[in-house]
Amino acid sequence: MKGLEITKVYDAHSEDFFHLLRNSFKADYQSNTKKAINVLDIQPGLKYTKHFGKDNKQKVLIEVEEMTFPLHYRVKLSSNRGDNIIEYLVEPKDDNEIEVTYREEYVNTDFFTKWNNKLLYPLFKKKFQKRMEAQVDNLIRHSKVRKGS
Repeated sequence: MKGLEITKVYDAHSEDFFHLLRNSFKADYQSNTKKAINVLDIQPGLKYTKHFGKDNKQKVLIEVEEMTFPLHYRVKLSSNRGDNIIEYLVEPKDDNEIEVTYREEYVNTDFFTKWNNKLLYPLFKKKFQKRMEAQVDNLIRHSKVRKGS
């Protein structure tokens, strides 16, 4: 599977949505590094290791590739299975509408992951896209709740 993309228009503000993305990144960074960071310091090149799974034995290196408020968020997650790129592009349509494009791309994957993705992608493409859309829907909903709108 090379990558997936969804695009949808929302009744929301780009600044509110992007604040949520940045603050979520900040919380994850601080939780994993035990170091405080200002959202303005979240810039391309910033890296940290995230531990997860049973007893935090799994790990992934997270690197900011793009952080242009309030339009473009892109991070790379690198593990022993390859790299996963997660990207949000936000385009304001008018005062109360934004178009959000969410992309996930898998690159530099190992042989088994590559074949697994090739075999399963056609079967689960719709399910993956629904999950992606639900994820963006939830982020939009939370960005409105945090603002109080």
